[in-house]
Amino acid sequence: MYPVIKALARLVDVAFNISDVYREYVRRSNPLILESATGFGLNLALVLDIALRLDGRVYSIDISGYSTALAKFIYKGFTSRGILKIERGDLRKLHYADSTFDYSVNHTTMHHIDPGEIPTAVRELWRTLKKGGLLVVADINPLPAGIGAHSLGNLRKAKEATISSIESLFKVVEFKERRLSYHIVAEK
Repeated sequence: MYPVIKALARLVDVAFNISDVYREYVRRSNPLILESATGFGLNLALVLDIALRLDGRVYSIDISGYSTALAKFIYKGFTSRGILKIERGDLRKLHYADSTFDYSVNHTTMHHIDPGEIPTAVRELWRTLKKGGLLVVADINPLPAGIGAHSLGNLRKAKEATISSIESLFKVVEFKERRLSYHIVAEK
C-alpha cells in the first residue's frame, strides 16, 4: 500500500510543489521532524523521503484515530525501524516537551482548525520547536468558488489567522503563493 500512497503524494505535490520547499529548507543532519495532520499519509511520504536522506526521524500526529490507525498500517515498515512514530494528537495542545523538534511541517492542516484557534496551534508549534528550528506551513489558497466542502470565507479566515499568528511569533523566511496553494517558512 505504501507505493500507492507515495505515487499519490507525488501527484498532489504537483499542485503544491512542497517537496521542493522541504528539500531547500530541511537540511540538518539527523533532524527530528514533527509532521502534523497525518491524514492518509500523502505529505508523510514526502517528509519521510527527506528524513531518510538526512538520517532523521519523524513524529506524525493526527487528531483522528482512524487516520492514525490507517497510517500505522501503511507505514509499519518505517515505524518498526524506529524512523517514524505515529500518534494521535491535537495541534492546539501538543504533548511534546518545549524545544523538541528541529522542524515542524504542516501540509493542508490549518484550514481544518477553527480560525479563532489557529493562534493556539501556532503557539504550540513555536513552543515545541528548538531555537533556530523551522516551521513550514502549506495550505489551500482561497479560490473564488472554494474547494469542495471548504467555503471561501473559512479558507480566507484560516489563511489570515495562520499568517498573522506565524508573523507574531516567528521570523518569516519565505512566503510564496501559487494559484491553488501558499506556503510559509518561518524560523523560531
